[in-house]
Amino acid sequence: MFRARIIDMDYINNVVIIHSRDARTLGINTETRVVIFLKKEKVNRKFTVYPIITEELVNTGEIGIPATLAGIYGVNENDLLEASPVTQIRSIPLLRKKADGEKLSREEINVLVKEIVDGVLDDAGLTMFLTLQQTIGMDEQELYHLIRAMVETGESIAFDYPVYDEHSIGGVPGNSKVALLAVPTAVSLGLKIPKTSSRAIVSPSGTADTMEVLANVELSIDDIKKALEKAGGTLAWTGRILLSPADDILVRVERRLSIDPPSQVVASILSKKVAMGISGLVLDIPTGEGAKISNVDEAEKLAARFMSQTTKFGISFRALVTFGGEPIGFTIGPALEAREALETLIAGKGTPSLVDKAMSLAGALLEISGKAEIGEGIRLAREAFTKGKSYESFKKIIEAQGGNPDIRPDDIGLGDKSETIYSTMNGGIVSLDNRAFTAIARAAGAPHDKMAGIRLHVKIGYRVKQGDPLFTIYSTSSNRLHHAYELAKTLNPVKIGTMVLKSIPR
Repeated sequence: MFRARIIDMDYINNVVIIHSRDARTLGINTETRVVIFLKKEKVNRKFTVYPIITEELVNTGEIGIPATLAGIYGVNENDLLEASPVTQIRSIPLLRKKADGEKLSREEINVLVKEIVDGVLDDAGLTMFLTLQQTIGMDEQELYHLIRAMVETGESIAFDYPVYDEHSIGGVPGNSKVALLAVPTAVSLGLKIPKTSSRAIVSPSGTADTMEVLANVELSIDDIKKALEKAGGTLAWTGRILLSPADDILVRVERRLSIDPPSQVVASILSKKVAMGISGLVLDIPTGEGAKISNVDEAEKLAARFMSQTTKFGISFRALVTFGGEPIGFTIGPALEAREALETLIAGKGTPSLVDKAMSLAGALLEISGKAEIGEGIRLAREAFTKGKSYESFKKIIEAQGGNPDIRPDDIGLGDKSETIYSTMNGGIVSLDNRAFTAIARAAGAPHDKMAGIRLHVKIGYRVKQGDPLFTIYSTSSNRLHHAYELAKTLNPVKIGTMVLKSIPR
């Protein structure tokens, strides 16, 4: 038996610090996974960690627990802990089986997901699982078992009334602010929407990252229920409430690998929504050059996979295939997007790529919930938006999540360091490269640096002259800004065309 010692540190993996003498007694080394058992009144938890072995940082009989890990699992100073080495990882043979092209059964997927949640499967195993989904994929039955297992290994929420949600598969910079318009619009017309979102995986900002600029997004289950009663909706992060905890673990690895396998996209989104107890879902599938989905045929196939699974879980469903060939709106990055969303809500008008998309999603929510006749939803949504009902609803959501409902766009700070890219020629904007803008914004520090990002000065179809500004990069770090600026000059994300494509001979 050991005593917990809470240590003020953070680490990308779950680790504990063990004295070398105790490590020898337990029979562990730095390559051994260790299961920690916490047993106290009304608490019986276990989690798997990497050991850091030392002779000085902790005493014998103590286990050092990083403060962040202690907060997740409810470990307090001097709590009694048990520790034992992991002797068998059952999921590794299952991954090899999948690599050989065989299908996994429900029981095998349950084992795999449980070992992911318990921390038994390390980053190498998680990477293998995600890579196999990217290359081999999962059939519909495997996918159903995966979603079910991800739900059953976490918490679930039950409401006394129907609740709805909208979600985007992402992949288009600037997209995270759409929900900040769509959700309060639908809520203003009577829907209950406990919107949850993970943080950005490969994009410069996720909905949770952008909403966090305005209010607390780390809500508990009780917080979500209270916010729903007060405001009718939430825009929360999923990590605090352990809905489908396997997803949060896999997202961490996906973010580092910059991959997002289609089957895991479906499992990630639906496991959260099933656990949230929603009655209906509207899915946004951005499609176009530089988006995750490049063409309508591919979008339809993904929508069919979602429809197949939502039917099994009794969820009303509609997918909207939306234009994803350029960034949404004029901003990319948490603070910049929060500003634009707020400006748009206050004014009751904004750039069509943002407003049209948000109102289409809100309208679809109204229709699948029965609040509007088919074809009438978008009209009702636009009316609520232009009359200021969406903004009033959003203020209530901000307040219910502990933010300042009277915050103004100018109150939101941006990176104090910036560089602007200018046009070198006259012509029309032919294309805006999503992937390049994503890379530049992330190089500037987004989403971790919330004040980093990009403000666009042009959209496709705009006419520019030599010397006109094309976009401005913001950061709080001179080093990051320099790297982003150099990357922008290399990637050249804004393509400008003229009527003459080429002269032959020159």
